[in-house]
Amino acid sequence: MLQTVTGLIHEKEAGTILVHEHVLVGFVEDGKLTPEDYDRDEVVASILPLLMQLKEAGCSTFVDCAPEYLGRDPYVLKELSAKSGLRFVTNTGFYKAPYLPPFVYQATERELSDLWTREAQNGIGDSGVFPGYIKIALNDGTSINETQQKILRAAIRTSFETGLPIQCHTIGGDTALHAGEIMREAGYDRERFIWVHAQTGKDLTVHQRLADEGMWISIDSILPGTYDKHVELLQQLRNHGVSSEQILLSQDTGWYTVGEEKGGNLRPYHHLLTDFLTYAAQQGLDLDWLQQCVTRNAYRAMRIRS
Repeated sequence: MLQTVTGLIHEKEAGTILVHEHVLVGFVEDGKLTPEDYDRDEVVASILPLLMQLKEAGCSTFVDCAPEYLGRDPYVLKELSAKSGLRFVTNTGFYKAPYLPPFVYQATERELSDLWTREAQNGIGDSGVFPGYIKIALNDGTSINETQQKILRAAIRTSFETGLPIQCHTIGGDTALHAGEIMREAGYDRERFIWVHAQTGKDLTVHQRLADEGMWISIDSILPGTYDKHVELLQQLRNHGVSSEQILLSQDTGWYTVGEEKGGNLRPYHHLLTDFLTYAAQQGLDLDWLQQCVTRNAYRAMRIRS
């Protein structure tokens, strides 16, 4: 099942899923972002019209990918769910420097995992909202630094204990390979791990290898002006033997930016469903498969494992 901010749902209820989007993001260093830094009512009023467009386009479930200290707000998501009729999924987990609070650098893997496991079991604060997955990030580069390795191992431990999948901001194939090695050492099922921003990997044999091991290949940033390059990438992934069952599609768009007037430049959420899928099909990709990427594949990637 899929854990939303309003409860558990089955695949049929989940419908069409955008697996990597954002409602609210605050790039405030050292974990200092708090709800006092923004107006919840303004966030809801700003984002709601975009969500209504998205719902009209056929979306049912929206996965919000801002972790704690970067804009996660279960109260905003609950209100948006009630007003839009969309289902929202939020997370537990932390991002990366410079947006980590100081205690993360001193905490042990077990201490971090215990924090996230408690949220998974008891809910986020007094919100009554339970996380549906673990959101983390790896530093950009060819290898993963000590702090982000600790966060990755803590996420793996949390996933073992809760069944929650992991979405991981991962830039480049070398970083994805390093993460895969850490997961193999831990005996972790890569089917619980989503390589977010997989379009940043240039060697597509890496995608094929990791997909064969069960890892989810999430192609996002599919925005107006990028359609041709994303169609080409999807065609190349298929040609390289990357399993069609392992590919996810999303936009990584939105969002209300804390500190900018009225949230800054808010981008619509509906274009992938209203424009890109049709365009990609016109360019030769199978429309049924494209829709599978945002329905069956997305649900299987995001579901809670026993």
